[in-house]
Amino acid sequence: MYSVIRDGIYLETDTLVFGDLKVPKKPHEYAIFLNGEWVLDTDTYFQSLDKSEAEDFLKNTAEQVSLYKEEKDLGITTTLSEEEYLDLIAKRQERRAILNDLTI
Repeated sequence: MYSVIRDGIYLETDTLVFGDLKVPKKPHEYAIFLNGEWVLDTDTYFQSLDKSEAEDFLKNTAEQVSLYKEEKDLGITTTLSEEEYLDLIAKRQERRAILNDLTI
């Protein structure tokens, strides 16, 4: 099994083709081959972490938003104050912006 860069794309193959550049096995999903060695593409790596954190935050706070709306509809005391709710909604909107940013 060979690790190669073929036409600018990293792949593992059983056969070498003319023009293949043999390289060490790719050490990380976000590594790029630069100047003869693998280096971590930190921009892409941290952007993926940002998106992952944003998804987790939205999943983990969805129930709070739903509960607040339900309590308001029933006219009972809410678990979040109006200020806390608006703060939560603003934070959720920031996370959505991260997920919708196509440059990340």
